Amino acid sequence: MKVGIAGTGKIIPEAVQAMQETGIQVVSIWGRNPGKAAEKAQLLGIPAVSGSYDALLDSDIDFVYIGLVNSVHYEYAARALRKGVNVLLEKPFCETAEQALSLARLAEEKGLYLFETISNLHLPNWKAVKEKAEEIGPIRLFKSDFSQYSSRYDAYLRGEVAPAFDPSCGGGTLMDLNVYNLHLAVDLLGRPESVEYRCNRGFNGIDTSGAVILQYPGCVAICTAAKDSGCPSGVMIQGEKGWIRIEGIPSTCPSVEVAVRGSEPVQFNLNKDWHRLCHEFESFRTIYENRDYDRMRELLTENTLPVMEVLDNCR
Repeated sequence: MKVGIAGTGKIIPEAVQAMQETGIQVVSIWGRNPGKAAEKAQLLGIPAVSGSYDALLDSDIDFVYIGLVNSVHYEYAARALRKGVNVLLEKPFCETAEQALSLARLAEEKGLYLFETISNLHLPNWKAVKEKAEEIGPIRLFKSDFSQYSSRYDAYLRGEVAPAFDPSCGGGTLMDLNVYNLHLAVDLLGRPESVEYRCNRGFNGIDTSGAVILQYPGCVAICTAAKDSGCPSGVMIQGEKGWIRIEGIPSTCPSVEVAVRGSEPVQFNLNKDWHRLCHEFESFRTIYENRDYDRMRELLTENTLPVMEVLDNCR
């Protein structure tokens, strides 16, 4: 599986390292700033630098990994699919559910693979949580928090607006951090009956922290996230017969504790000692090499598209 990289931002070194660690060949990189692209290529051991995005798509690659600013995800993914190139698209998948559905239909029409690179859905710990959920009985409350004081927040308070805090770039806490919480909630509980979003907004209207309330039959899910403050993050799932707690940020789910009434709590960590993004890329590579198109379609229809609908309702 050969991948070309589109982008030179903060996520790129982590994504490339994870791909390389899981046996994916990263063969080329392109960025809007050619100098940065050349620097990243040398730093990360990428053998080629493409002079344009079209040149990257025309090179000998199976997938393009799109790690560009959120607001251009749809445009660049659509261009790749129209050229017959499979796509690994960074979270958040798109800015709107309409865009996401359009990409899914285009991939289906072309018979191409299209994945949202959302790390937590592919973690062994999370898969175990889903299996253990039946043991705690009907779920009544789901609470997930991902809060960390942003390294760019002080600059934002001075009026220096990075893409992560720029509404025109698709920034904000909902799209950057709370999307991880929402993926877990939707993966476990399905599409909600109703969605409400309450948030704190900065001087330019961007959401700096907030809470999403998802209503299900007999269950409420509360997903909170913050970039203007921090606290110990984690997930708590409460059922009539017990509870499940994930200690640590929801993007990595580093430790799980399960307590069924009448028994002692059991702790475990099934995640491999890999880079935090490795499990997702291993999953994508396996699906692609096995030509498991049904599994790819399932990830889109049961996870990515419903989460995009929730994000639309929040906004």
